[in-house]
Amino acid sequence: MKNLSEYLKKNFIVSASKIVVTTMVTLFLLPLVIKKLGLELYGVISLTLIFSGVSSILDLGLSKAVVVLSGDEATSENRVVSSALLINGTIIALLVVIFMVLQFASVDVLGEDLNINKSDKCLVLISGFLMLILMLLNNLCRAVLEANYLMHIVSLGLAIYTPLMYIIIGVASCFTQDTSFYILTPLVLTTLLFIVNVYIIVKRTKVKLVKVTKKDVLYVGKCTLGFLNVGLVNSMVMPVMRYSFVLMTASVELYALFDLSFKIAMLANGLIISIAAPMFAVFSQKIKEQPKEMTRIANKIFKISLALYGLILLGYFLLGKWILPYFNLGIQNTRVLYEITFVLIAALGTVAVVEVYYRYFLGQKKLTKAFFLKLFVPLVAVVFFYLFKGYELIFRFIYAYGMGLFMSAILIVLAFLKEVNLLKIRQV
Repeated sequence: MKNLSEYLKKNFIVSASKIVVTTMVTLFLLPLVIKKLGLELYGVISLTLIFSGVSSILDLGLSKAVVVLSGDEATSENRVVSSALLINGTIIALLVVIFMVLQFASVDVLGEDLNINKSDKCLVLISGFLMLILMLLNNLCRAVLEANYLMHIVSLGLAIYTPLMYIIIGVASCFTQDTSFYILTPLVLTTLLFIVNVYIIVKRTKVKLVKVTKKDVLYVGKCTLGFLNVGLVNSMVMPVMRYSFVLMTASVELYALFDLSFKIAMLANGLIISIAAPMFAVFSQKIKEQPKEMTRIANKIFKISLALYGLILLGYFLLGKWILPYFNLGIQNTRVLYEITFVLIAALGTVAVVEVYYRYFLGQKKLTKAFFLKLFVPLVAVVFFYLFKGYELIFRFIYAYGMGLFMSAILIVLAFLKEVNLLKIRQV
């Protein structure tokens, strides 16, 4: 248990450092980037990154299956990873075929009304699709590292990736307005991240690619399908919401505000989740042997997360109106950004606080329960989207999404309390 405590502390320190560095870079460089390039060009850069978010949907639960099965006595980790890579390759091949068919059929994926020229739109699509493929491979790499208790390495890679991207774009904004450069920069960095992940797996783990049988692939595939529903509902909400917003607003500038609010809110959300993030692998391997101890650790992490959530919310309330004007968005845009970001931080934070309980259910393989707990987010969001029809579009999206997150968090807490009571009854 001492090793576990040290691992959790190490992961939190690295994750917290990542958040601090990313926040500082964002606050110092994004205002410069927006001022030099304009809100519209920044929106184009954000569009390039929208495709990488879809990777968590198309992962189909494969990365979670790798984490769970890597500690399974029924098969070896090498067979699990090799089978997962084969499944991943099949998914990528199908995506390539679908992408080519859409292009030959002249389907405008980003919508005809989007205010961006044809050549840039084409480059955004190609670059975004290649990033999607790379992110699918990166997801598998991260799952291997997480299963080997190297989650802090994953956090370190992301800590370098995001600030480096903003630094490159920030420096380049002083010298060029070439849109293609800014579209391709995230693609190049994502490629480098994948290469680094593979290198770390080779050097820090004992994982090797081996020949697998049909039985091995079906075994991993069956577990993947078990996580499929959970993975889809978890991963589809934000990319679908972003894509829907792009189609409904048809404004690159307004999407830039939408994207900025999520960037800021996700920094706060990531700091809270970093405490619970490593617990999925821990619960998967230890929850059967030490259920009482795992419950105690889950409650302790919940209390720490709740305290951190309160501090973050108070900090943004006090400092947000002072910091956001440095983005040079204008008075109206700054007001909008402050309000929607506050709602996002508050709503995403509630889910981040109870993330450890949610991972508790995943570690127990109670996937049906986990699925329905997260399904409330899109269902409630859709209902409130129609109830909030009197609001401006950007507020309508954020408020509806926030209500879905808040209600899901409450249900997760209630479900965990019920689980603890059942555990006490079984022990009597």
